[in-house]
Amino acid sequence: MYAPRTTHRANGQRKQRVTLRGALCLCAVLLAATTQATLAAQNDQQPTDFIALPNRTVNIALFAARQTLDGPWRDGVQRAQGDGSANLIALRANWHFSVGEDDQYTIAPLIAISAADTHTNAGLVPPRGGDASGYGDLRLGMAFWFHRDHVNREYRMATLIVSVPTGTYNPKQAVNIGENRTKTVLSLGWMQPIGSSLVLDLVPEVAFFGDNKEFLGTNRLSQDTAYAMSATLRYKATPLIHWYTTAQVNRGGATQRNDILFSRAPDNTRLALGALLVASEKSQVQLRYARDVDIKNGSRNTGELMLRWSTIF
Repeated sequence: MYAPRTTHRANGQRKQRVTLRGALCLCAVLLAATTQATLAAQNDQQPTDFIALPNRTVNIALFAARQTLDGPWRDGVQRAQGDGSANLIALRANWHFSVGEDDQYTIAPLIAISAADTHTNAGLVPPRGGDASGYGDLRLGMAFWFHRDHVNREYRMATLIVSVPTGTYNPKQAVNIGENRTKTVLSLGWMQPIGSSLVLDLVPEVAFFGDNKEFLGTNRLSQDTAYAMSATLRYKATPLIHWYTTAQVNRGGATQRNDILFSRAPDNTRLALGALLVASEKSQVQLRYARDVDIKNGSRNTGELMLRWSTIF
């Protein structure tokens, strides 16, 4: 992560000099390919995402991911031999500004764009499965750090992200890249060191969904509020290489078609293993593998490999 060191001016005011340790990512890298897709935290934060960067710092991150699915599952039992896959790329940019008395707070507006292609067979999405490709919905957001302690590496933040229905969508298809609805995600972030080599990140989240009024024609697809809790433990093996593991629990998110139950809440648990490499003074690379280890309903994530490159200027 970034570890700003402080020096002192003659008048006693502090200024920050940055050395690279990490970067900020506040966009979700989601592969929501099917109408019964497995649920994941909508704001998919990763290690070092909670570190407030110096005033007027710009952070750019590029993501590439591949995910495979099986299902559908109902009440913890796989009901058919369906499968699917998706590939995604995403680009996120945000700007950090110090605000408040003595610049004690940080805000960071962000924008994220994505594109994906996906394939599902008839077992996963009856009756014929489907392919889709195109752009994902535009994501706009804001992060606010209400506590930042660079010396002790302690950070507290809140994030708001809104997705607007700008992605590729065909109302005649069950499989789409865009969601044709709004989505609002609220999350908190807490980064807490444990000794000199371990760091714990905790992320509670709640997501609210608008209605898709053009689902398979003129049907209305609605979705219940979804909740997620993620915990990441990171081990700093060396100043340049970090290893981490993440556990995520998702609840809620059942869907209704014209007010009639369409898909039950996935209620899935996901685990991930990852590595972070500080590639240069201003860039880092992360590689992460994740999969669902438990699911009640919907499509199960059988494997997701994600690569992220991030830089600042």
